[in-house]
Amino acid sequence: MDCAEETSLIRRALAPTAGITDVEFDLINAFVDVTYDPQRTSAAEIFDAVQRTGLAAHETPESSAGDRSLHTHAHHYPRGEYGTLWIAASGVFLLTGWAVEALTSEHWFDTFVQHQHDPRATVLYILAAATGLWPMWPRALASVRYFRLDMHVLVCVCVIGAAVLGEWSEGATVAFLFALAHRMESWSIERARAAISALVSTGSPHLAAGSGESAEFERFIERFAAIYTPAVTGLACIVAIVPPAITGEWALWFYRALVFLVLGCPCALVISTPVTVVAALSSAARHGVLIKGGAALERAAHKPRRVIDSGEVVFAGAGPVKDVEFLEAHARRALNVIRENVAIALLTKLAFLGAAPFGVAPLWLAVLADTGATVVVTLNALRLLRA
Repeated sequence: MDCAEETSLIRRALAPTAGITDVEFDLINAFVDVTYDPQRTSAAEIFDAVQRTGLAAHETPESSAGDRSLHTHAHHYPRGEYGTLWIAASGVFLLTGWAVEALTSEHWFDTFVQHQHDPRATVLYILAAATGLWPMWPRALASVRYFRLDMHVLVCVCVIGAAVLGEWSEGATVAFLFALAHRMESWSIERARAAISALVSTGSPHLAAGSGESAEFERFIERFAAIYTPAVTGLACIVAIVPPAITGEWALWFYRALVFLVLGCPCALVISTPVTVVAALSSAARHGVLIKGGAALERAAHKPRRVIDSGEVVFAGAGPVKDVEFLEAHARRALNVIRENVAIALLTKLAFLGAAPFGVAPLWLAVLADTGATVVVTLNALRLLRA
C-alpha cells in the first residue's frame, strides 16, 4: 500500500462490511488500522475483504502495533504484486521480439514503426505482454468489481486494444514499462521505509503514531486523480467514436484513443506525494527529528512550534533551536519537492494530451514518457534522503 489510489480501493472494499467503525491508513509503514465491533464482524471477514482488492495483506496483532516501524513486509515480495522475475521475463521477451524483427526487417527502425510483424516476433510480444500484465490482473479485476477506473484497468485495456489492432509490439511495451515503473515506485518507497526501520531499531521513538491523518496535499492528489482519470477516459471514448464517425478511419482513431487511455493513468502523479513524504520523514529521522506523518510535515513548514508543542514532532536529543530551524527548513524543502513533482507529472500529461489527437505521440512513446516522469519524480523525491 503506497499511494492514495490504493487507500481509496481499500476504503471501497471495506465499505459494505457491517460493524467497521473507523479505518485509518499509515502509508509510511503500509498499515491499515481497522476499528470494528466484534459482535457484527470479524478480523477474518475484514482480512478477506482487503485481500479481494488484489493487494498483498496479512493480519498484525494489536499488541505488536507499536513495533510496526520495524516491519518491512519483506514476506510479500516472493509473490508480490510486481515480482521482479515477471518484469525481467517480460523485458527479455520484448527485447528478443525486437531482435527477431530487426534481423528480418530491411531497416532496424522498421521494428518500431511497422504494423506487420514477423510471426515469431508476435509470439514473443504476446509472451511479453502476458508476463507483464499477469501480476496486475487481480488489481484490475478488483478495481472493476468496485467500479473504479484506476491505472491497472486502463493499462490492461490499452494492451488488449493494441492487440486488437495488431500492434503487438506496442502492447508488449506498454505492459513491460508500466510494470517496471510500478516496481520502481515500490522500490523507492521501501528504500525510504527501510531507512526509517533502521533508525527505529536503534531505540528511537517510532513514527507510526498520528500518521493516519492525511495531509492537505495528499487529499488534493486523491481528489484530482478521482476527477482526472474518468475525464481523460471520457475523452478517449469521444476520440474513439466521434472523429471516425465522420472520417470512417476507425482503426486510426481507436489507436489514438488508446494513447488517451495511457495518459489517463496518473502513475507519476499519485506516486509524487507518498515517496516524497516517506523520504522526507526518513531524512529527518536520521537527523534525530521524528515527524509523525505527512500532515505533521506539512504543518511544520508553516508552524513548527505548534507541531512540536502538540507532540507531532519528537526530538531524539534535547531539541535545541537548531533542530527547530532544521525542522522548518526541511519541511519547506519537502513541500517544494512535492510541488516540483506534481508539476513534472502534470506537464508531461498535458504535453502528450495535446499531441495525441494529431497522431504525433505513438502509444509506446506516451508510455515511455509517463514512465520517465515516474522515474524523475521518484529520483527527485529520493534526493531528500541526502538532506
